[in-house]
Amino acid sequence: MAAPGFTAPKKQAAARKKKTSPAEWNGGEYGMPKPGRLVETPGTCTTPRCGAKADSLDESDPGLAGWTRAGVYGSREPDRVWCSGLCAAYGIALAELRLTATARRTVEAARQQQEQAPVKGSADA
Repeated sequence: MAAPGFTAPKKQAAARKKKTSPAEWNGGEYGMPKPGRLVETPGTCTTPRCGAKADSLDESDPGLAGWTRAGVYGSREPDRVWCSGLCAAYGIALAELRLTATARRTVEAARQQQEQAPVKGSADA
């Protein structure tokens, strides 16, 4: 209720949106979506030595110029060399999935500690 001597503003009904039919909403298309373009997955890369253990290769080999060496600390998966960034991203994801239980606990503890730490330059620090 409004206080005595004041009039409360009248509530206006929200403007109703125009209903759209499924055909209008989806550009006239219906049914299952069309399959996307075929993308070659790194698991089927045919480049020789792609995904090989890094320790088994000679890093001074000119054939490896431009390749990516990647590994994840705490993973059971060793460092490997990859022919492209796409293959390296695939390998890093696999290595992250193979983190040891100890490494996972360490990562979680570090994240919690980072969240609790005050931000530098703030008034609290």
